[in-house]
Amino acid sequence: MYLPTPVLSSDLEKKHGLPPGWSEKFNGVEVRHHVSNENVADLGAEAAQQALDNAGLQLNDIDVFITAGASTDQIIPSQAAMTLNKMKGGHTANCEAFHINITCLSFMTAFKLAADMIQFGEINRILIVAAEISSLGIGPENWETLTLFGDGAAAVIVEKSKNHRSGLIKYKHQVFTEGLHAAEIPGGHVNKWIRDYPYDPSIHHFQMDSRQLLRLTLKFLPDFMNEFFESLGTSWAETDWTVPHQASKTGLNMIPKIAKVNPEKVVNILKTTGNCIAASIPMGIHHLISQDKLKSGETLFMCGTSAGFSIGSLLYRHD
Repeated sequence: MYLPTPVLSSDLEKKHGLPPGWSEKFNGVEVRHHVSNENVADLGAEAAQQALDNAGLQLNDIDVFITAGASTDQIIPSQAAMTLNKMKGGHTANCEAFHINITCLSFMTAFKLAADMIQFGEINRILIVAAEISSLGIGPENWETLTLFGDGAAAVIVEKSKNHRSGLIKYKHQVFTEGLHAAEIPGGHVNKWIRDYPYDPSIHHFQMDSRQLLRLTLKFLPDFMNEFFESLGTSWAETDWTVPHQASKTGLNMIPKIAKVNPEKVVNILKTTGNCIAASIPMGIHHLISQDKLKSGETLFMCGTSAGFSIGSLLYRHD
């Protein structure tokens, strides 16, 4: 995991004229991190190199390199190529590389795809990197988004295992376009091309209708989760760990009530990182592994929502 410069809520509130304590009270965030002069590739390369070092591997040991997230340094080329270029040995790497963007659920989808790809005989290791920079696309006009989101990156290596009990158990992702415009950045691409739409915070800053997102979550999430676990003949409460997307204080507080799970088994790092979009889930996994909490044979459940509006979940057994 790699985090840039920490930004305290008290400093952010003072800078933008917010009431003292507003961020922690409404968003539950004490500190988030913002880039100074780094880009997405910088953050991703740092996290990816840490993952390689921790595993005692080099980039040439990786068969597939996947970047996942809403943030990209350029429209073209792929963020995967740009991040790979910043890696030690990136100039001579011969791995497959591509980018996935399903905003907040990008890492989860990349993880599922990696689990599928690892079944092929020629693929042994896949490096997934989720790096996000939200601070550049968020303006002070919306206090909630200003204080909620942070920058950062996390990376994992998915490897073949001889333990046949480990691995992916189930993945599900569903889009409900009723919430298409509940979270968006309208400008900058084809519909509002920069030539015709010069910089304007109303279209180039992230726009979020948190009330509509909460309404959609309450409307669709219960049935989504019931179907997920009923088909497995188990329940959410029987999973060992839940790593949710760090969407909001309200959303995280809902999980133990909805799922009937022990709150201590739900990873909550929002206070110290903020919402880091797709990087939040692998940051949560990093939190478990770095504290030696996730044990071999235990199940880990990833879940969250994303722009579009979509809901996703993934259950796997750790080796």
